[in-house]
Amino acid sequence: MMSEEKQELNLFQKIADVKANIDGFTKDAKSYNYSYVSGSQVLHRIRNKMIENNLLLVPKTSEENYKQIDVTRFNKKAGREITTSEFIVEMKLTYVWINADKPEEQFEVTFYAVGQQDDVSKAHGTALTYAERYFLMKFFNIPTDEDDADAKEKQDKYATSSNQLKELLRQEADNFIEIAERSNAASKYQEQIEKLKNMNVNDLNKQQINVTRQQINKWLGGIKEWLTE
Repeated sequence: MMSEEKQELNLFQKIADVKANIDGFTKDAKSYNYSYVSGSQVLHRIRNKMIENNLLLVPKTSEENYKQIDVTRFNKKAGREITTSEFIVEMKLTYVWINADKPEEQFEVTFYAVGQQDDVSKAHGTALTYAERYFLMKFFNIPTDEDDADAKEKQDKYATSSNQLKELLRQEADNFIEIAERSNAASKYQEQIEKLKNMNVNDLNKQQINVTRQQINKWLGGIKEWLTE
């Protein structure tokens, strides 16, 4: 009976069903120390629900191009700045939602992808992987541990000890650096990246930690606005 009802849903009803299923999940998910949901958890839930609804998401690329650049970063092991060559791959994307039960039902959404790695193929793969993740999150308007204000409040509530706050700051700093470098925003945020790489959290008091976390969140917001321009 359930499968018959599913087959009667049109493309947009199926998409709405996916969103309805994950809305509650993002608020109810639990971890050991605080309540929040990670991006990987949400994506797993979305993909399972897409399979259940016979929904396909097909990417189509166009205007692909790449360029080679020199990147200078501080190398912790070497204790100095090292310059290496990397590749930036950019492309326009069109994601096509398809109702597999009625393939003529399709819905196209335009997007953009960019990746930066030391190898062209890796950069291409990074661009597609990161774009799909970001597309699904924004398409379904899902806040996660990276940008959910509620999650941040819950993290702050439970991360009361100094060590927990320091570890949280380390994780958020590493997350920002990774996103900035993968999204081709490294040159724009080079000063902030260097500041975080050279930061010693053990030298910071609670107020300084909280201020730095707020700055990181603000910088992440700037990157996301830049990506969607």
